[in-house]
Amino acid sequence: MTFYGYRRSDGRVGIRNYVLILPASVCASDTTRIVAQQVNGAVTFHNQNGCSQVASDQQLTKDVMAGYAANPNVYGTVIVSLGCENCQMDLVAQAIAARTNKPMKQVIIQEAGSTLKAVDMAVRYAKEMVAAASMLQKQEFPMSELILGTECGGSDPTSGLVANPLIGRLSDLLVADGGTSILSETTEFIGAEHILAGRAATPEVHDRILDIMHRYEKALQLVGEEVRESNPSPGNKAGGLTTLEEKSLGCIHKGGHSPVNAVYDYAKQVESNIKIDLSQCFYSSTDSNLSA
Repeated sequence: MTFYGYRRSDGRVGIRNYVLILPASVCASDTTRIVAQQVNGAVTFHNQNGCSQVASDQQLTKDVMAGYAANPNVYGTVIVSLGCENCQMDLVAQAIAARTNKPMKQVIIQEAGSTLKAVDMAVRYAKEMVAAASMLQKQEFPMSELILGTECGGSDPTSGLVANPLIGRLSDLLVADGGTSILSETTEFIGAEHILAGRAATPEVHDRILDIMHRYEKALQLVGEEVRESNPSPGNKAGGLTTLEEKSLGCIHKGGHSPVNAVYDYAKQVESNIKIDLSQCFYSSTDSNLSA
């Protein structure tokens, strides 16, 4: 099987062709929203971090931003910063450059002189990138170049009976053809982690799966909280789920039945041709994702 996509300058292949308007911190998020709304083909997100963070937390935030910019569905990135945040422009740009050589432009609001001037500058950069991206032609690639990310929506009993097994079947087909599939949401493995660990390709991967689960629960217990008291959610219960274990057993179906070959920490680069990987991809400070 093959698929059509865009070969990026860093060698990776994406199926979308977006320009990312990246806020370096929460202080620039409204500005990037305004920019993205004015440029067809641009996307953005609301960055709730980037300032007043301890060193390790700030490093994680930079890694996440670099990961967004390096995503193969992104043609290039326009970084927007306020100018006085902890995640200074040079730090964010360096983190991105360490992962990818795709086009990148920078706008600092305080140096531009005002939000309106910064928006005008960023919109101009974004339109130039969108125009360049539109010149690319899709090419045919083998499935080994494709990375599939899976994510749960609102879970109910039908998720574990129909939707998630269907995604799992798709995952197995992709992996059998050389592709990579990512199983996400660490919190939704609780009670089923031993099943995933049983599919581990090596003892090291087996131990890592159990470790990330136990580490997550212990982190909450340090502040007097229990994840099992907040899950399943009210919506899950209204749909018919009764326990977190039921929810988890449905969730892991998205990973199919192929071997689990790797576990990635938050915001780390997922490499293709791994078959099935388990990866803690960053979502938020309380919800980690595994790739399968």
